[in-house]
Amino acid sequence: MLSLTYIFKFKHMKNKLSFIISCLSVCSLLLTSSCKKEDPVYPDAPKRVYTVAKVPDGTVTFTNSATGKKNATGVARVYLNQLYTKDVTVSFALAGTAAAGVDYTVPPLSVTIPAGSWRADINIAGLNNALQTSKKTVIITLNTATEGFEIGLGYANAYGIFTYTITP
Repeated sequence: MLSLTYIFKFKHMKNKLSFIISCLSVCSLLLTSSCKKEDPVYPDAPKRVYTVAKVPDGTVTFTNSATGKKNATGVARVYLNQLYTKDVTVSFALAGTAAAGVDYTVPPLSVTIPAGSWRADINIAGLNNALQTSKKTVIITLNTATEGFEIGLGYANAYGIFTYTITP
């Protein structure tokens, strides 16, 4: 068995790392990393909160704009990009062409993601409205989050807004 040792410097690692990669039981490669105290340490990823749809099974009045699936209640799932040890409360606004209290029931305008959890749901229940003759939208826009979490993902802060369409 052939064994080779290579030394690499990974600036983002504080401790020495050693692991073995086996290649088809023919050879073994030992990789070792060591960093100096003066090597810079890269900062942690920023804390982010974002939303996507959760579409339960069923046929009713809400249509998810992304998937086209219909359901009785519009459910936007609000996620954290990392687990956190405290509750994180996310406030949001509702807009769109659907009338609050006429086309849908207005939920509380904040949702709390419990400590140690990845997500929480915003539920918007559609109302039976005999006067509704055209498609209407409910736009959920995340506004603020507690515990230093920022809204959206990536450079463009995407996934901070989600749109549901209510169909007659």
